[in-house]
Amino acid sequence: MHATKLPPMNPRRRRYSSTFLLLCAGLAVVAGNYCGSGEWGNCIPAGLGFVLAAIVLSMIAIARSGQEQSAGEASTDAPDQADGIQSGPRRRWLIFGAAILIHGAVALYLCKAVPAITMDCFTFQRDAANKLVHGIDPYGTTQVNVYSPVDAKRFYGPGMVANGRVLVGLQYPPLTLLWILPGYLLGDVRYSYVLAIMIAAWLSFAMVPNKRSQWLTVFLLLNPLTFYVENRCFTEPLVLMMLCATVYAAVKKRWWLPLALGLLLAAKQYNFLVLPLAGYLVQPFQWRRYLKLAGTSLVVAAATVLPFACWNLRGLWHDLVLFHLAQPFRADAMSFAVAFPLLLKIGPLLLLAFLVWSLRVSARSAAMFAAAYGVSVLLFFSTSKQAFCNYYFLIAQALLLAVAAWPEAKTNDGDRMGDGFPEHREEGR
Repeated sequence: MHATKLPPMNPRRRRYSSTFLLLCAGLAVVAGNYCGSGEWGNCIPAGLGFVLAAIVLSMIAIARSGQEQSAGEASTDAPDQADGIQSGPRRRWLIFGAAILIHGAVALYLCKAVPAITMDCFTFQRDAANKLVHGIDPYGTTQVNVYSPVDAKRFYGPGMVANGRVLVGLQYPPLTLLWILPGYLLGDVRYSYVLAIMIAAWLSFAMVPNKRSQWLTVFLLLNPLTFYVENRCFTEPLVLMMLCATVYAAVKKRWWLPLALGLLLAAKQYNFLVLPLAGYLVQPFQWRRYLKLAGTSLVVAAATVLPFACWNLRGLWHDLVLFHLAQPFRADAMSFAVAFPLLLKIGPLLLLAFLVWSLRVSARSAAMFAAAYGVSVLLFFSTSKQAFCNYYFLIAQALLLAVAAWPEAKTNDGDRMGDGFPEHREEGR
Protein backbone atom coordinates (compact mmCIF):
# COMPACT_ATOMS: atom_id res chain seq x y z
CA MET A 1 0.00 0.00 0.00
CA HIS A 2 1.48 3.29 -1.07
CA ALA A 3 1.71 6.15 1.42
CA THR A 4 -0.16 9.28 0.51
CA LYS A 5 2.21 11.91 -0.77
CA LEU A 6 1.65 15.36 0.67
CA PRO A 7 1.75 18.34 -1.68
CA PRO A 8 5.10 20.11 -1.54
CA MET A 9 5.36 23.14 0.68
CA ASN A 10 6.84 26.40 -0.33
CA PRO A 11 10.32 26.42 1.32
CA ARG A 12 10.21 30.18 1.79
CA ARG A 13 6.93 29.87 3.64
CA ARG A 14 8.48 27.39 6.04
CA ARG A 15 11.26 29.76 7.03
CA TYR A 16 9.00 32.55 8.18
CA SER A 17 8.54 31.58 11.82
CA SER A 18 12.23 31.38 12.67
CA THR A 19 12.89 34.53 10.64
CA PHE A 20 10.25 36.42 12.62
CA LEU A 21 11.80 35.19 15.87
CA LEU A 22 15.20 36.46 14.74
CA LEU A 23 13.67 39.86 14.06
CA CYS A 24 11.97 39.83 17.46
CA ALA A 25 15.25 39.01 19.16
CA GLY A 26 16.96 41.88 17.37
CA LEU A 27 14.20 44.28 18.42
CA ALA A 28 14.49 43.10 22.04
CA VAL A 29 18.26 43.72 21.96
CA VAL A 30 17.67 47.24 20.65
CA ALA A 31 15.10 47.86 23.40
CA GLY A 32 17.57 46.54 25.98
CA ASN A 33 20.26 48.88 24.72
CA TYR A 34 17.82 51.77 24.99
CA CYS A 35 17.27 50.80 28.64
CA GLY A 36 20.99 50.87 29.32
CA SER A 37 21.66 54.17 27.63
CA GLY A 38 20.72 56.19 30.70
CA GLU A 39 18.67 58.82 28.85
CA TRP A 40 15.39 57.40 30.04
CA GLY A 41 12.91 60.06 29.02
CA ASN A 42 14.12 60.32 25.42
CA CYS A 43 14.55 56.58 24.91
CA ILE A 44 11.33 55.14 26.28
CA PRO A 45 8.96 56.12 23.40
CA ALA A 46 11.32 54.81 20.73
CA GLY A 47 12.15 51.70 22.73
CA LEU A 48 8.48 50.86 23.24
CA GLY A 49 8.02 51.02 19.49
CA PHE A 50 10.56 48.23 19.12
CA VAL A 51 8.89 46.28 21.93
CA LEU A 52 5.47 46.56 20.25
CA ALA A 53 6.93 45.39 16.93
CA ALA A 54 8.55 42.43 18.70
CA ILE A 55 5.23 41.43 20.30
CA VAL A 56 3.39 41.55 16.97
CA LEU A 57 6.05 39.59 15.06
CA SER A 58 6.36 36.99 17.81
CA MET A 59 2.60 36.38 17.73
CA ILE A 60 2.80 35.83 13.99
CA ALA A 61 5.73 33.44 14.43
CA ILE A 62 3.90 31.37 17.04
CA ALA A 63 0.72 31.22 14.96
CA ARG A 64 2.63 30.20 11.84
CA SER A 65 4.52 27.47 13.66
CA GLY A 66 1.26 25.56 13.99
CA GLN A 67 0.54 26.01 10.29
CA GLU A 68 4.02 24.76 9.40
CA GLN A 69 3.52 21.72 11.58
CA SER A 70 0.42 20.75 9.62
CA ALA A 71 2.61 19.71 6.67
CA GLY A 72 4.50 17.23 8.86
CA GLU A 73 4.04 16.44 12.53
CA ALA A 74 6.60 17.79 15.00
CA SER A 75 9.25 15.34 16.03
CA THR A 76 9.79 14.10 19.55
CA ASP A 77 13.11 15.90 19.75
CA ALA A 78 13.31 19.24 18.04
CA PRO A 79 16.31 19.08 15.69
CA ASP A 80 16.65 16.17 13.31
CA GLN A 81 19.88 14.42 14.25
CA ALA A 82 20.40 12.61 10.96
CA ASP A 83 23.07 13.11 8.30
CA GLY A 84 25.85 13.78 10.80
CA ILE A 85 24.55 17.20 11.79
CA GLN A 86 25.47 16.55 15.43
CA SER A 87 29.19 16.39 14.72
CA GLY A 88 29.52 19.64 12.80
CA PRO A 89 32.59 20.83 10.91
CA ARG A 90 35.70 21.39 13.00
CA ARG A 91 35.87 24.99 11.80
CA ARG A 92 32.59 25.82 13.53
CA TRP A 93 33.89 24.51 16.82
CA LEU A 94 37.07 26.53 16.37
CA ILE A 95 35.07 29.71 15.74
CA PHE A 96 32.89 28.94 18.74
CA GLY A 97 35.95 28.26 20.90
CA ALA A 98 37.55 31.52 19.82
CA ALA A 99 34.37 33.42 20.71
CA ILE A 100 34.32 31.74 24.14
CA LEU A 101 37.92 32.76 24.82
CA ILE A 102 37.34 36.33 23.64
CA HIS A 103 34.23 36.62 25.78
CA GLY A 104 35.98 35.30 28.87
CA ALA A 105 38.97 37.60 28.42
CA VAL A 106 36.86 40.72 27.83
CA ALA A 107 34.40 39.93 30.63
CA LEU A 108 37.15 39.31 33.18
CA TYR A 109 38.91 42.51 32.13
CA LEU A 110 35.68 44.47 32.58
CA CYS A 111 35.16 42.96 36.03
CA LYS A 112 38.58 44.28 37.02
CA ALA A 113 38.27 47.63 35.25
CA VAL A 114 34.67 48.55 36.12
CA PRO A 115 33.81 48.30 39.82
CA ALA A 116 30.19 47.44 40.56
CA ILE A 117 30.04 48.61 44.17
CA THR A 118 27.59 51.37 43.18
CA MET A 119 25.03 48.76 42.07
CA ASP A 120 22.83 47.15 44.70
CA CYS A 121 22.60 43.99 42.56
CA PHE A 122 26.31 43.51 43.23
CA THR A 123 26.50 44.56 46.87
CA PHE A 124 23.42 42.55 47.88
CA GLN A 125 24.81 39.36 46.35
CA ARG A 126 28.35 39.94 47.60
CA ASP A 127 27.19 40.56 51.16
CA ALA A 128 24.74 37.64 51.09
CA ALA A 129 27.51 35.27 49.97
CA ASN A 130 29.75 36.63 52.71
CA LYS A 131 27.08 35.98 55.34
CA LEU A 132 26.45 32.46 54.13
CA VAL A 133 30.16 31.64 54.21
CA HIS A 134 30.23 32.77 57.84
CA GLY A 135 27.16 30.72 58.76
CA ILE A 136 24.71 33.65 58.85
CA ASP A 137 21.30 33.41 57.19
CA PRO A 138 21.35 36.00 54.36
CA TYR A 139 17.55 36.27 54.29
CA GLY A 140 15.65 38.53 56.66
CA THR A 141 18.67 40.78 57.32
CA THR A 142 19.50 44.28 56.04
CA GLN A 143 21.89 45.67 53.43
CA VAL A 144 23.87 48.86 53.09
CA ASN A 145 22.19 51.49 50.92
CA VAL A 146 24.56 52.48 48.09
CA TYR A 147 22.25 55.15 46.62
CA SER A 148 21.53 58.76 47.46
CA PRO A 149 18.33 59.49 49.40
CA VAL A 150 16.59 60.64 46.21
CA ASP A 151 17.55 57.53 44.26
CA ALA A 152 16.79 55.23 47.18
CA LYS A 153 13.25 56.62 47.33
CA ARG A 154 12.90 55.90 43.61
CA PHE A 155 14.35 52.38 43.75
CA TYR A 156 12.83 51.04 46.97
CA GLY A 157 9.35 50.96 48.41
CA PRO A 158 8.12 53.23 51.23
CA GLY A 159 9.75 52.46 54.54
CA MET A 160 12.29 50.10 52.99
CA VAL A 161 15.31 52.28 53.89
CA ALA A 162 16.18 53.30 57.44
CA ASN A 163 19.42 54.61 58.93
CA GLY A 164 21.33 54.04 55.72
CA ARG A 165 20.24 50.39 55.48
CA VAL A 166 17.87 48.70 53.05
CA LEU A 167 15.48 46.52 55.03
CA VAL A 168 15.91 43.43 52.92
CA GLY A 169 18.40 40.58 52.93
CA LEU A 170 18.73 38.91 49.52
CA GLN A 171 15.87 39.40 47.07
CA TYR A 172 17.00 36.55 44.82
CA PRO A 173 16.15 32.83 45.22
CA PRO A 174 18.55 30.47 47.01
CA LEU A 175 19.72 28.95 43.71
CA THR A 176 21.23 32.32 42.84
CA LEU A 177 23.02 32.43 46.18
CA LEU A 178 24.47 28.96 45.67
CA TRP A 179 25.56 29.78 42.13
CA ILE A 180 27.47 32.95 43.04
CA LEU A 181 29.44 31.33 45.89
CA PRO A 182 32.33 30.13 43.67
CA GLY A 183 32.66 33.60 42.14
CA TYR A 184 32.63 35.18 45.58
CA LEU A 185 35.35 32.82 46.81
CA LEU A 186 37.42 33.71 43.73
CA GLY A 187 37.09 37.42 44.49
CA ASP A 188 34.06 38.67 42.50
CA VAL A 189 30.52 37.27 42.32
CA ARG A 190 30.32 38.42 38.70
CA TYR A 191 32.71 35.65 37.71
CA SER A 192 29.86 33.21 38.26
CA TYR A 193 27.71 35.03 35.73
CA VAL A 194 30.51 35.07 33.18
CA LEU A 195 30.67 31.30 33.59
CA ALA A 196 26.88 31.05 33.26
CA ILE A 197 26.97 32.84 29.91
CA MET A 198 29.74 30.58 28.64
CA ILE A 199 27.84 27.44 29.69
CA ALA A 200 24.64 28.78 28.12
CA ALA A 201 26.51 29.41 24.86
CA TRP A 202 27.98 25.90 24.90
CA LEU A 203 24.60 24.27 25.51
CA SER A 204 22.99 26.31 22.76
CA PHE A 205 25.69 25.42 20.24
CA ALA A 206 26.30 21.79 21.23
CA MET A 207 22.58 21.08 20.89
CA VAL A 208 22.85 21.36 17.09
CA PRO A 209 26.32 22.57 16.05
CA ASN A 210 25.39 23.90 12.63
CA LYS A 211 26.20 27.24 11.08
CA ARG A 212 23.00 28.84 12.34
CA SER A 213 23.73 27.94 15.98
CA GLN A 214 27.34 28.99 15.55
CA TRP A 215 26.49 32.58 14.67
CA LEU A 216 23.69 32.82 17.23
CA THR A 217 26.03 31.79 20.04
CA VAL A 218 28.78 34.09 18.75
CA PHE A 219 26.23 36.90 18.93
CA LEU A 220 25.43 35.97 22.54
CA LEU A 221 29.11 35.90 23.49
CA LEU A 222 30.19 39.13 21.77
CA ASN A 223 27.04 41.24 22.13
CA PRO A 224 27.77 44.42 24.15
CA LEU A 225 24.47 43.98 26.01
CA THR A 226 25.72 40.63 27.33
CA PHE A 227 28.84 42.24 28.77
CA TYR A 228 26.74 45.00 30.33
CA VAL A 229 24.35 42.55 32.01
CA GLU A 230 27.26 40.51 33.39
CA ASN A 231 29.16 43.55 34.58
CA ARG A 232 26.20 45.07 36.41
CA CYS A 233 25.67 41.75 38.21
CA PHE A 234 22.14 41.09 36.98
CA THR A 235 21.04 37.52 37.62
CA GLU A 236 19.53 36.81 34.17
CA PRO A 237 22.65 34.95 32.94
CA LEU A 238 21.80 32.22 35.45
CA VAL A 239 18.21 32.12 34.18
CA LEU A 240 19.46 31.90 30.60
CA MET A 241 21.81 29.05 31.49
CA MET A 242 18.96 27.09 33.06
CA LEU A 243 16.72 27.81 30.05
CA CYS A 244 19.42 26.53 27.69
CA ALA A 245 19.89 23.46 29.89
CA THR A 246 16.14 22.75 29.72
CA VAL A 247 15.98 23.01 25.94
CA TYR A 248 19.20 20.98 25.59
CA ALA A 249 17.74 18.28 27.81
CA ALA A 250 14.50 18.23 25.83
CA VAL A 251 16.46 17.77 22.61
CA LYS A 252 19.30 15.43 23.59
CA LYS A 253 19.04 14.21 27.20
CA ARG A 254 15.40 13.62 28.05
CA TRP A 255 16.24 12.11 31.42
CA TRP A 256 17.78 15.46 32.45
CA LEU A 257 14.57 17.32 31.71
CA PRO A 258 12.84 17.28 35.15
CA LEU A 259 16.07 18.41 36.84
CA ALA A 260 16.77 21.18 34.32
CA LEU A 261 13.17 22.40 34.32
CA GLY A 262 13.09 22.39 38.12
CA LEU A 263 16.27 24.46 38.35
CA LEU A 264 14.81 26.87 35.78
CA LEU A 265 11.75 27.23 38.01
CA ALA A 266 14.01 27.94 40.99
CA ALA A 267 16.20 30.50 39.20
CA LYS A 268 13.89 33.53 39.44
CA GLN A 269 10.48 34.40 40.85
CA TYR A 270 8.90 35.19 37.47
CA ASN A 271 9.71 31.69 36.22
CA PHE A 272 6.35 30.45 37.46
CA LEU A 273 5.55 31.10 33.78
CA VAL A 274 7.45 27.90 32.98
CA LEU A 275 4.80 25.60 34.47
CA PRO A 276 2.08 26.00 31.82
CA LEU A 277 4.71 26.10 29.08
CA ALA A 278 6.04 22.69 30.11
CA GLY A 279 3.29 21.28 27.91
CA TYR A 280 5.48 22.10 24.92
CA LEU A 281 8.02 19.57 26.17
CA VAL A 282 5.57 16.66 26.40
CA GLN A 283 5.30 15.04 22.97
CA PRO A 284 2.81 13.67 22.25
CA PHE A 285 0.92 15.60 24.91
CA GLN A 286 -0.72 13.57 27.65
CA TRP A 287 -2.00 15.03 30.90
CA ARG A 288 -0.44 12.22 32.91
CA ARG A 289 3.02 12.84 31.45
CA TYR A 290 2.63 16.60 31.80
CA LEU A 291 1.64 16.36 35.47
CA LYS A 292 4.52 13.98 36.14
CA LEU A 293 7.04 16.38 34.55
CA ALA A 294 5.58 19.45 36.29
CA GLY A 295 5.36 17.68 39.65
CA THR A 296 8.92 16.37 39.53
CA SER A 297 10.20 19.78 38.50
CA LEU A 298 8.37 21.43 41.40
CA VAL A 299 10.01 18.95 43.79
CA VAL A 300 13.45 19.86 42.39
CA ALA A 301 12.69 23.59 42.72
CA ALA A 302 11.40 23.14 46.27
CA ALA A 303 14.56 21.26 47.23
CA THR A 304 16.63 24.38 46.51
CA VAL A 305 14.42 26.50 48.75
CA LEU A 306 13.54 24.14 51.60
CA PRO A 307 16.80 24.39 53.60
CA PHE A 308 16.56 28.18 53.71
CA ALA A 309 12.82 28.03 54.48
CA CYS A 310 13.57 25.81 57.46
CA TRP A 311 16.30 28.24 58.51
CA ASN A 312 14.17 31.38 58.37
CA LEU A 313 10.82 31.08 56.57
CA ARG A 314 9.63 34.54 57.57
CA GLY A 315 12.79 36.25 56.30
CA LEU A 316 12.74 34.23 53.08
CA TRP A 317 9.10 35.14 52.38
CA HIS A 318 9.78 38.81 53.07
CA ASP A 319 12.81 39.03 50.80
CA LEU A 320 11.55 36.92 47.90
CA VAL A 321 7.91 38.02 47.82
CA LEU A 322 6.89 40.94 50.02
CA PHE A 323 9.89 43.09 49.09
CA HIS A 324 9.10 42.78 45.38
CA LEU A 325 5.41 43.49 45.87
CA ALA A 326 6.37 46.69 47.71
CA GLN A 327 8.70 47.86 44.93
CA PRO A 328 7.57 51.23 43.54
CA PHE A 329 6.40 51.90 40.02
CA ARG A 330 9.36 53.04 37.93
CA ALA A 331 8.63 55.82 35.45
CA ASP A 332 11.94 55.01 33.73
CA ALA A 333 10.86 51.44 32.95
CA MET A 334 10.62 50.27 29.34
CA SER A 335 6.99 49.36 29.96
CA PHE A 336 3.73 50.29 28.28
CA ALA A 337 2.35 50.82 31.80
CA VAL A 338 4.32 54.09 31.91
CA ALA A 339 1.96 55.52 29.29
CA PHE A 340 -1.06 53.34 30.08
CA PRO A 341 -1.22 52.57 33.84
CA LEU A 342 -4.32 50.45 33.31
CA LEU A 343 -2.02 47.75 31.91
CA LEU A 344 -0.77 47.07 35.42
CA LYS A 345 -4.19 45.55 36.08
CA ILE A 346 -5.03 43.96 32.75
CA GLY A 347 -1.49 42.88 31.85
CA PRO A 348 -1.82 39.56 33.77
CA LEU A 349 -5.05 38.84 31.87
CA LEU A 350 -3.31 39.48 28.55
CA LEU A 351 -0.51 37.15 29.60
CA LEU A 352 -2.98 34.43 30.59
CA ALA A 353 -4.77 34.82 27.26
CA PHE A 354 -1.47 34.46 25.43
CA LEU A 355 -0.56 31.29 27.32
CA VAL A 356 -3.88 29.67 26.48
CA TRP A 357 -3.78 30.81 22.85
CA SER A 358 -0.18 29.78 22.22
CA LEU A 359 -0.67 26.29 23.62
CA ARG A 360 -3.64 25.84 21.29
CA VAL A 361 -2.21 27.16 18.01
CA SER A 362 1.55 26.62 18.08
CA ALA A 363 3.64 23.57 17.31
CA ARG A 364 4.86 21.42 20.20
CA SER A 365 8.64 21.36 20.35
CA ALA A 366 11.54 22.42 22.54
CA ALA A 367 12.10 25.37 20.19
CA MET A 368 8.57 26.63 20.72
CA PHE A 369 8.99 26.20 24.47
CA ALA A 370 11.89 28.68 24.36
CA ALA A 371 9.99 31.01 22.02
CA ALA A 372 6.82 30.99 24.13
CA TYR A 373 8.90 31.55 27.27
CA GLY A 374 10.56 34.58 25.68
CA VAL A 375 7.23 36.04 24.58
CA SER A 376 5.67 35.37 27.99
CA VAL A 377 8.48 37.23 29.75
CA LEU A 378 8.14 40.01 27.17
CA LEU A 379 4.43 40.41 27.88
CA PHE A 380 4.96 40.10 31.63
CA PHE A 381 7.51 42.90 31.90
CA SER A 382 6.32 45.19 29.12
CA THR A 383 3.07 45.63 31.08
CA SER A 384 4.58 45.73 34.59
CA LYS A 385 5.97 48.37 36.92
CA GLN A 386 9.61 47.54 36.23
CA ALA A 387 11.19 46.55 32.90
CA PHE A 388 14.88 47.07 32.20
CA CYS A 389 17.76 45.88 30.06
CA ASN A 390 18.38 42.62 31.92
CA TYR A 391 14.86 41.41 31.11
CA TYR A 392 15.11 42.39 27.45
CA PHE A 393 18.48 40.64 27.29
CA LEU A 394 16.85 37.43 28.52
CA ILE A 395 13.91 37.82 26.13
CA ALA A 396 16.21 38.25 23.14
CA GLN A 397 18.35 35.26 24.05
CA ALA A 398 15.31 33.05 24.66
CA LEU A 399 14.09 33.83 21.14
CA LEU A 400 17.55 33.19 19.68
CA LEU A 401 17.69 29.90 21.58
CA ALA A 402 14.39 28.97 19.95
CA VAL A 403 15.90 29.60 16.51
CA ALA A 404 19.01 27.57 17.42
CA ALA A 405 16.77 24.66 18.45
CA TRP A 406 14.40 25.10 15.51
CA PRO A 407 13.57 21.73 13.95
CA GLU A 408 15.16 20.66 10.71
CA ALA A 409 12.74 19.50 8.06
CA LYS A 410 12.56 17.37 4.98
CA THR A 411 10.63 18.04 1.84
CA ASN A 412 8.55 15.24 0.35
CA ASP A 413 11.38 14.13 -1.90
CA GLY A 414 13.70 13.75 1.12
CA ASP A 415 15.75 16.93 0.74
CA ARG A 416 16.67 18.68 3.98
CA MET A 417 15.45 22.19 4.66
CA GLY A 418 16.78 24.65 7.15
CA ASP A 419 13.53 25.39 8.96
CA GLY A 420 10.20 23.80 9.59
CA PHE A 421 9.09 20.63 11.32
CA PRO A 422 10.22 17.13 10.45
CA GLU A 423 8.05 14.13 10.04
CA HIS A 424 6.77 12.50 13.21
CA ARG A 425 8.87 9.69 14.63
CA GLU A 426 7.50 7.41 17.30
CA GLU A 427 9.23 8.00 20.60
CA GLY A 428 11.44 5.00 21.19
CA ARG A 429 13.82 6.46 23.74
